[in-house]
Amino acid sequence: MSIGIYIEFEALPGRFDGLVQRLRKESEHCMEHDVGCLRMEVAVPQESDGRVMLIELWQDQDAIELHQNQPGHSHEWQKDFIAKKRVIVCDVVASPQATR
Repeated sequence: MSIGIYIEFEALPGRFDGLVQRLRKESEHCMEHDVGCLRMEVAVPQESDGRVMLIELWQDQDAIELHQNQPGHSHEWQKDFIAKKRVIVCDVVASPQATR
């Protein structure tokens, strides 16, 4: 069973664009380099209010741990961009792929 991690960020005043840009860079890096990273999406609510969502799909817990234990892996950069962060980790019970 795969694991979904859903993260809601609330940007610090004036840091929204920088946060989105950094999350895009981080997500692209994960998709290119992290074995077991199945999806990494950055989403902005249609009614922009300073929130950004990061939606991750991982093959399993081993893939997450491999990602977390990479040299240089850190969330320290986030302190310059976010006021609040909410993380929800879920077992994914269905994730059909689009056929269109």
